[in-house]
Amino acid sequence: MSVPIPTVGIRRGILPSGERAVSRAVLVQFSDLLLTEDSTMRDYYRRSYARMRGYYMPQHFMEIPYWIPIVASMLPDEHFRKELMVVDDLDVAHSRLAEAAERDVFFFSALDANVEQLLHLASTGATMVVGGYVDPEVFLGHPHVSFLHDVANLPDFLPGARPRTTLDYRLFDGLQCIPRFSMSSGCSFRCNFCTVPTQVVPADPAGYEAEIAAFAPLDFRLAFIDDKSFGDPAANNWQDLGKVRDIFAALHHGFEGFIIQTPPSLAARPGFLADCRDMGVRYVEFGVETAHDGLLKYLRKPFRTKHLYKASQTIRELGLYVIPNFIMGIPGDDYKGTVQWVREFVDIMPAVNINWLAAHYGNERGHLDLPVETFGDRDQNTVTKSWLDQEEIAAGLGAVQEIYAVTEAYWRDRATYPGEQVSAQ
Repeated sequence: MSVPIPTVGIRRGILPSGERAVSRAVLVQFSDLLLTEDSTMRDYYRRSYARMRGYYMPQHFMEIPYWIPIVASMLPDEHFRKELMVVDDLDVAHSRLAEAAERDVFFFSALDANVEQLLHLASTGATMVVGGYVDPEVFLGHPHVSFLHDVANLPDFLPGARPRTTLDYRLFDGLQCIPRFSMSSGCSFRCNFCTVPTQVVPADPAGYEAEIAAFAPLDFRLAFIDDKSFGDPAANNWQDLGKVRDIFAALHHGFEGFIIQTPPSLAARPGFLADCRDMGVRYVEFGVETAHDGLLKYLRKPFRTKHLYKASQTIRELGLYVIPNFIMGIPGDDYKGTVQWVREFVDIMPAVNINWLAAHYGNERGHLDLPVETFGDRDQNTVTKSWLDQEEIAAGLGAVQEIYAVTEAYWRDRATYPGEQVSAQ
């Protein structure tokens, strides 16, 4: 059973043994139920995940917000009493912050999608620490709000905080989910819309066991390998995945394998996906964005449709499944190639991820030559864009509806890995 996370009502904190904590640290996450009124996408995922072996979707977010276990690891128990607040009622949350004690500190991850709600909570005067992908100047009128450009700077700002250590998931005790595990950070590809750092840094293998053991409070069957382009030659430790699988299987009963994300050009290499399968991979995510070669060049994607078709056929032959990531709202896209590819490979495609093109704040390499005039231009969940007219928006929405309909029609009475006793070993 999944343990539900209370909304707005603050979850019981983690009390240090021995002496009382000096400060109360409240890590705050806005619920998707609050931020996204249109439930079409959320409902699609819930139906799809029910058919996908090993997939879980928490009530308030697609997955555990990764920043929370990172920050929690930086707040030692002897100095902080850590609590989790999930906000699905803004007025109630406002009241909670207004009642905060002087030593209470509230942590937030800011996005264009939640900055309006965050500013409303800032009006309470509570002490807030904020990071994320927004212009820090929006908080200039709130002297009690501190903006961190890098979470690594937290110890310089907050007495008692320490550098990042093994991630701390205790605030999510009992949650059914898909945790993320990183074998490298960064990505050597330079897609024009992306904000991921381009320096690839492999993780230290000596830390694998501790990081995997930290997932003990969670209820899961699959782990998502968070490497942005798994198999990137710049991260030569990807072949350690078999060893990582063995650690997962030894520490977590019922573990079944991995989800990886990689570009089709890497996936199309001879033998690569077969090696991945043998090391425990069960699902493969492709950052397809669009099946249109001209637009893939515009986005500076590291593949073309020939790689996409070749890699998809290999996935089919190996008995794996693909989950594509699409970007709608790319100027000039008619979506015909994308829909056609979905139709041809729907038998290995139990779900899709869809966002809308956004010019994210802080993207130094975003050479998309697009106007950035409105909130929607910076939000990947908003369909209205300054560069799209109503006809183009309608075309994108029509493509989304068609892709959803095609995948749901095929998978309605099917499931991934039917009748199999899937094992990661």
